[in-house]
Amino acid sequence: MRDTAGIQTVLDQVVDPCSIATGLPISLIDMGMVTKVTLNEDGVAHIGLRLTSPVCWQAANIIAQVEQVVARVPGVSKVICTVDPASEWTPDMMAAGPRAELRRLRPMGALS
Repeated sequence: MRDTAGIQTVLDQVVDPCSIATGLPISLIDMGMVTKVTLNEDGVAHIGLRLTSPVCWQAANIIAQVEQVVARVPGVSKVICTVDPASEWTPDMMAAGPRAELRRLRPMGALS
C-alpha cells in the first residue's frame, strides 16, 4: 500500500452536504463518514464511506465529489468509492471540535 496523506487532505475538503444546512459545514473526515482510504501500487484508491442516514438523498453527490477530488491527487489512476449500507453513523463519530461547535450553534438536541 502507498501513502494516502494526499487523499486524506483532499477528503478533508469535501463537506457533508447536510451539515451545510446546520450552518456549520463539516468535512466528511470530521463527520466520521470516511471508513477506509487505501491506495494500491497501481494507483487505485479505495474510499469507503458511511452515510449519516441510510436513505441519504445526497449519496450520489457525495460519491461523485469524492471521486472527483481524489482523482486529482498525484499518483491516483482510478477511484473506487463505496458506501457500506450496514455501517451506521452516530454523532459520537464526529471529531470533537466540530461536534462541540455544532452543539454551541444548535444546543437543543443537536447531538447526543
